[in-house]
Formats: sequence, C-alpha cells, structure tokens
Amino acid sequence: MSIITLTGHLGSIGNIPALLAEHLGYRLIDRELLIESAQMLGMSDEELEQFDERTKGLGGPLSNFLKSFIEKSSLAGIDPSGLEATFASSYADTARGFQSDDLLYIDTMTEVMKGYAEEGDVVIVGRGSQAIFQHTSNAFHFRIVCDPEERIKRFAKSQNLDLDDARKRVNDSDNQREIWHKKYFGIDYRSPYLYRMVLNSEFSSDEKLVQTIAHFIN
Repeated sequence: MSIITLTGHLGSIGNIPALLAEHLGYRLIDRELLIESAQMLGMSDEELEQFDERTKGLGGPLSNFLKSFIEKSSLAGIDPSGLEATFASSYADTARGFQSDDLLYIDTMTEVMKGYAEEGDVVIVGRGSQAIFQHTSNAFHFRIVCDPEERIKRFAKSQNLDLDDARKRVNDSDNQREIWHKKYFGIDYRSPYLYRMVLNSEFSSDEKLVQTIAHFIN
C-alpha cells in the first residue's frame, strides 16, 4: 500500500492527480475531498451508516475513520461540524499572518490526511503532504513544474482571463504557497530534495507523466 503526494504550482499540475488515481485505482485526496470529509464529520453515526448503504459498503473504511476522528476530536475539544470552512481555506487565507486557530487547522488537516493514508493506496494533492509524510517509508513524493509563462497562459485560458490578470493571480499564488509551507512546515517546497522525482509538465502530456509516475512506484 502506497502514499503518493503531488505538489505543483498553479497551472502546472493539470489533470495529473485524477488521472493517476484512476490509473492506479487509488483514492484521490484533494481539497474537494477534505471539504466533503468536513461535511461528513458533522453527521451522526446513523447518517454515516446510511452513507455506507448508499455506496454499497465502499464507504465503510471512510465512515469508520470519520467515526473514530469524531470520537478523538470530542476529547480534544474540536467541533467537527465547523471544519468545512477550515478545509475550504485557500493557501492565501491561511498565509496571511498568524491566526489563533492556525494550529488547530493544520493539526486537524494532518490527522484527516493520516487517517486516509492508513487505509492505503492514496494520491494526496498538496496541503503540505510532502512534509507530513516526509519520513513515511511507503510514501512517494513528486513535484510537477512548468515554465511560469506557460503556466500563466494555461491559467488564463482555463479561467477566461487576460494575460495580465492571470500573471498577477499566478504570481500571488506562488508567493502564498511559499509562505504557507514555510509558515506551517518550515520547508522550501520548491527544493528538489523533498521529492523522489521532479517532472516538467510543459514538455509531456498529463498521460505520459502519469505513466512515468506509475512505472516509478511499481
């Protein structure tokens, strides 16, 4: 059972996470699933059991983990029902200065990620996962890079922006991610030494990079 983490600047990572998870048959842990998990943390045991029924048992490991997390969080004084907004926070939201609930945010997100990882065979996108699982023997860390101007063009096209607006958004995102990783994990996430492999998405299709990663870990 493996843990794969993928890290990339805005405009570089494309559809690689979803394609890789599908190719390997792994669970994809991205921002959307973290938000969904937070929503589910507010459910009762009965509602989680209904979730299992709707997914024909496939949600069993997930709901069992969430039940366990709810029990732990109640002992720690965490209100699970208030975590949706926390997980929805962007790098920018939590990179601006120190907030009183910052450590709770990171600790909770870390525990949720670890809970999924314990189930095995996951692809985790960003959120400091390369630092959280830095010393985990079955974790493989990959960074996806791309020339900044190419990233700007891609982002402008995907968001229907002019190049000047896209350049500002991309530059702001780069700065915020750098601050975020240094603030919470004390790392320079651009360093190649954090990763098993650094891949350039400018010169290869998402499908080819997925094949490269899959070949590397097998």
